[in-house]
Amino acid sequence: MKRHSAVFLLFLFLTGILAPLIAQEISDPVLIKLNGRSVTLSEFESAYRKNNLNMQVADPKSVEEYLELYINFNLKVLEAINMGMDTNAVFQRELAGYREQLAKPYLTDQQVTDHLLQEAYERMQYDIRASHILINLGEHASPADTLAAWQRITRIRERIMNGEAFEKMASEESDDPSARDQQATANRPAMRGNGGDLGYFTVLDMVYPFEAAAYNTPVGQVSQPVRSSFGYHLIKVTDRLPALGRAHVAHIMTIFQPGSEAAEQESARQRSQEIYERILAGDDFGEMASQYSEDRSSARRNGEMPPFTSNRMVPEFIKAISQLNEPGDISEPVRTQFGWHIIKLIEKTHPGEFEDVALELKNRIARDSRSQLSQQVVISRLKKEYGFNENPQALSDFFTVVDESIFERKWDPEQAASLQAELFSFAGHKVYQPAFAEYLSRSQAMRTPEAIETYVGAMYESFVNEKILSYEDSQLESKYPEFRAIMKEYHDGILLFELTDKLVWTRAVEDSLGLKEFLAEHQQDYIWPDRLSATIYTFNDKRMASRARREVNRAQRQGLDHIAVLEKLNDTSSLHATARKGTFSAEDEEVIARAQWKTGVGKPFAWNDKFVIVHVHEVLPSQPKKLEEIRGLLIADYQNFLEKQWVEELRSKYRIEVHRQLLQQLRF
Repeated sequence: MKRHSAVFLLFLFLTGILAPLIAQEISDPVLIKLNGRSVTLSEFESAYRKNNLNMQVADPKSVEEYLELYINFNLKVLEAINMGMDTNAVFQRELAGYREQLAKPYLTDQQVTDHLLQEAYERMQYDIRASHILINLGEHASPADTLAAWQRITRIRERIMNGEAFEKMASEESDDPSARDQQATANRPAMRGNGGDLGYFTVLDMVYPFEAAAYNTPVGQVSQPVRSSFGYHLIKVTDRLPALGRAHVAHIMTIFQPGSEAAEQESARQRSQEIYERILAGDDFGEMASQYSEDRSSARRNGEMPPFTSNRMVPEFIKAISQLNEPGDISEPVRTQFGWHIIKLIEKTHPGEFEDVALELKNRIARDSRSQLSQQVVISRLKKEYGFNENPQALSDFFTVVDESIFERKWDPEQAASLQAELFSFAGHKVYQPAFAEYLSRSQAMRTPEAIETYVGAMYESFVNEKILSYEDSQLESKYPEFRAIMKEYHDGILLFELTDKLVWTRAVEDSLGLKEFLAEHQQDYIWPDRLSATIYTFNDKRMASRARREVNRAQRQGLDHIAVLEKLNDTSSLHATARKGTFSAEDEEVIARAQWKTGVGKPFAWNDKFVIVHVHEVLPSQPKKLEEIRGLLIADYQNFLEKQWVEELRSKYRIEVHRQLLQQLRF
């Protein structure tokens, strides 16, 4: 029996049936076994490469360290699988959502995609500012409605060409409500119309037909009517700038409310101008921002704002940044609808070279409507590849069983019950008339009636496309090994996240008793240093500081706080003095080390080109930190503790086999 089996295996090897399988096993041996879960050398090598992008040569130490991390990762995934988490409906829906996104590049044509990619990169070099006028029109509007919308947009364009202002026409005629003033309602304040102004944008910020028209229209001119999924547009391009890319700036803002009196707006301008002149005279921008900017969220970071792109800010702000060229350049006060801004350029990250941005652009194009152009090419190719064959008569049968009730969502598929013929076939699959009848039934919606033949023909095309793409999608793992590999990464990554959240992250937040016990065991790691409860006053000159000490002492006797002191000192300018009240240590605030560590108002002393007075309210000696004072930090440390404990349990629970000699075969 054994002899016959050996002869049979040898026959399979010699005939080439088994040889590729054995060769694959030999060329990609198993590096790690975890209770039967195998990880091949190539899988580990791929993961190591992704997490060590700068490694030119494999460092044995780093490989060993990563190996241990990789084992921990796979142990957690194995635990999640053994707990049945991969069969959970929520997990399966989430993974399916990721798969849908990852599959899109495989369902588009490379040549068309390359053209769209190059076009997008060329447009990426510029930011466009444009206004538009919209005439609403449904995507599947009737010919009559389409003609009426076309005639209306054409008449509007003629009026503009004859001299009427684009902004005025947008306010009067556009179906975009933001173009005109809107009264306040119970849910929102009054809003001033933008006259159709969309601000600045760049490639992939707008729907494709709109984008194409905007980039192909010269500055100052108005486009021909453009059809998009929203309707017809007229586009007036008002500016074209070299691409901002990603801007990182700081600003100092003085606010006035929309619709405020002229006096309030002028007061804000004067404050902004005074701050600007102080900066020109040498005052530090960050300090001025932290003291005087009325945008408190950025003031806490010396005026620094999160990086942004051109479509994220009002156009006046973007225009001002476009005129700042070098890091450190500072604008004059710039007015926007929100107030006055002094802007300091930190960095501009212009669009990179094509090779650097191509992947991101390609992924964005795959999610954009323009990808349908590429998809149509793929569908044509797949029809040939899979031998698509259709029966036109079987389609014609539907022209007599579908009526206008389908436009009211009332069509009954039983009207097509007698239709049982084959409709089309491909890749060995046959699709019959009942499947199309069911598709028509679930796709019907309230809409304007149109010719039955036109409607059924369009729905048939969509049905065929859906079937072919769905079949191709089902074959991706078998046709493309790289797709199969990335799906495994997502599968394991989602499982790891869910289980870690359950056993570590959420547990640490919700386990109040465990958190208290952890603090008690590690209290020595959470000790406050000696601190002062104090108010720190900062002044521009020594004379003001001397005067201020008298005012602080007087305020203390009268029971007044530092706000009253500042009102007294800043009688002629809001820039004379600033104050901060809080609890400070010498580790956090260097100036505290110079203070007199006893209650009372200290003498003025020089500090960083300023003068400082420290009013000590209370001296707080070193003491253990309380849980409510360090909850965030403590939870993070507790999470690390729980994860370490969990990994130790997994390593003792599962059998780990590692063929370490295989690591010598790694090539980087």
